[in-house]
Amino acid sequence: MQNHKCLILRCLFVGLIFSKVKAELDFTNDLENSQKFKSLPTTVKTYENDTVQLPCTLNTPFLYVRWNRDDVALVDSRHPDVPKLDRIMLWPNGSLQVANVQSSDTGDYYCEMYSDSGHVVQQHAIEVQLAPQVLIEPSDLTEQRIGATFEVACEAQGVPQPVITWRMNGKVLHPQSSTGNRQSLLLEVKSRNQAGLIECVASNGVGETAVASVYLHVLFSPEVSIPQPVVYTKLGSRAHLECIVEAAPAATVKWFHHGVPVALGAHSTSHESELQANRSVDHYVNAVRHMLVVKSVRNADMGQYECRASNRIMSKSGNVELTGRPMPCIFKINPGTQSSTSHVLVWQTESLLPIMEFKLKFRQIPSNNATRQIRTNWTELTIPAQATNGLIYITTYTLHGLQPASLYEVSVLARNSFGWSDNSKIVRFATGGEVELPNYSTESELQDDFTEEDFHNEITQRSEVLSVSMMYNSSSMNGCGTRALIYSIVLIKIFLLLS
Repeated sequence: MQNHKCLILRCLFVGLIFSKVKAELDFTNDLENSQKFKSLPTTVKTYENDTVQLPCTLNTPFLYVRWNRDDVALVDSRHPDVPKLDRIMLWPNGSLQVANVQSSDTGDYYCEMYSDSGHVVQQHAIEVQLAPQVLIEPSDLTEQRIGATFEVACEAQGVPQPVITWRMNGKVLHPQSSTGNRQSLLLEVKSRNQAGLIECVASNGVGETAVASVYLHVLFSPEVSIPQPVVYTKLGSRAHLECIVEAAPAATVKWFHHGVPVALGAHSTSHESELQANRSVDHYVNAVRHMLVVKSVRNADMGQYECRASNRIMSKSGNVELTGRPMPCIFKINPGTQSSTSHVLVWQTESLLPIMEFKLKFRQIPSNNATRQIRTNWTELTIPAQATNGLIYITTYTLHGLQPASLYEVSVLARNSFGWSDNSKIVRFATGGEVELPNYSTESELQDDFTEEDFHNEITQRSEVLSVSMMYNSSSMNGCGTRALIYSIVLIKIFLLLS
């Protein structure tokens, strides 16, 4: 009990002393007083856990010294028994040592020294350098739809004040607003390609750079792609219809046939697989291959199918045709002998069912304007198909009665029991003697996308009689003159170079 009373009295005594010291402090530090100091005002920039010494010495002997941080009394040489921080030590010459520096030690320090000529005050400072720390809002993940505008805010702490920069997928961005140690970034989501990492980077030259991030997940309606828009088949065969869907969030897919949902069961099944190999950089995007399998094709299974993908954003579709028609014909370059009034055409097609006939359409075009499509009258010829052992049909046909030194366009279709194929690509050829180089390329794009209806509307039968003959072997030039032979040799060389 006696010891407890003594402790209380000791604490009251210490409080009275420091109250008196604080009341007597005079921080006057004019030029005359400064000239009495041997030490100079010092600002020490240091790091946590370091040891700092603040100098305070006079040119003359002093009676006592006391130190304060801001308005807090730290130590007084007249009262060595007064408790103080263990990390603070007063040197005999009046200097102050602060060990194991903490961030709370940052501030202004005042050394007040008394001598026979009065007292003077010198100001020092400690600035504890702190590595940056950063917080970001929102954090981790934010989901935004295309067209949305959202804000990301970043707050950084550290000494000195950190500089904040922004990065999006590694690219530096510029903030829209800044207040003190807080910056904000306003973003508008314009496309799914903006998905990725948004980073707030804070640096002040102390320690490691601080980074906080949020991942932007862009939500978008399904994107449907059809690898094979037309699937060729025959009755009794197994058919696979495919569509690839990318969506965020993931989409559900349903198949329709002529607008009616496909009944899945013993006859038709569906399955899906995620495209890991072609997965988007945005790992939240769901890319899936959807497959509809018709196990044994019936006549009723033919026609248009719809792959309809839906998520909470929207529904999108892609169409696939299941057909038994022949595939489009492809023209082949024929390096054989040509004449000034005839031309040998070679084309190839594939059909799972026997081909019955071909429809060949051709017309003359102005030779001085070979690159522009000019709609003139078409001539249509029906050509019987020849039997073949396989699925590939290669047909050779010679057009006679053509104009010499002229350019022509040609297209061909094939028909089996399911109907006509799509039109082949329109290609050009030149008869012997044509000086201008023709664009004889089966890979060139169509100048005009003609439909079957377009052809029928434009075709008119010519009045002149054309001599037609089927050719299955290399043809000769019986009855052709030397001039035609020269022109043919020139064309052969041109065709060989193009091939």
